[in-house]
Amino acid sequence: MNHDFGKVGIEKDIQYECITTTINRDGVKNAGAFAFRYLGEDMVFSSIFEGSKTLKNMLDTREYVVNITQDPLVFTYVTLDCLGDEYFTSDDDIAIIKNTPAYIIVDVVDVEKKTLKDSNLYFVTGRIREFIINDENAQAFNRGLSGLIEGLVNFSRYKIVDDEKRKEYMDRLVENKRIIDKVSDEKTRKAMADLKAEYEKY
Repeated sequence: MNHDFGKVGIEKDIQYECITTTINRDGVKNAGAFAFRYLGEDMVFSSIFEGSKTLKNMLDTREYVVNITQDPLVFTYVTLDCLGDEYFTSDDDIAIIKNTPAYIIVDVVDVEKKTLKDSNLYFVTGRIREFIINDENAQAFNRGLSGLIEGLVNFSRYKIVDDEKRKEYMDRLVENKRIIDKVSDEKTRKAMADLKAEYEKY
């Protein structure tokens, strides 16, 4: 099945930040902030460290929901593990964030465990069951854009600050470029490369 993810700004093989929601076998809903990649056709991919409720629920129920949102409160409360029940829809058999601009229901089809030095990382591949757009303005969030904007703001001050502050700005830029090169699209990578070249002139 072909899904038009371009409507929500999703490109193949680019990483997007989202809220992953799951429900356990007892009907208790959970949400976690995890990145995902669209692999093309009807497949998506996520990597999750062992120990999270999200991963346990995925493995137990073999399904999850990718909520496409840019709501700062939702991202914050999910990360702080204090997202209340009032943020979920009233569905009893699935966990979906209420008023989420768009969401993807995913069936888990493959799980691969990679043992690292201090923990286990699970690579979860899923097949899209359903793709729903509730808001025509919905857009998936790629964190590379935030790093680029920070670099641009700092560049507007770069020529007038002292050497210590310049080093701080450059260190941030280098780290944000590393992230952008890993998770962002070609246009954002080019923008960051052009910006770094301007930094290096001073």
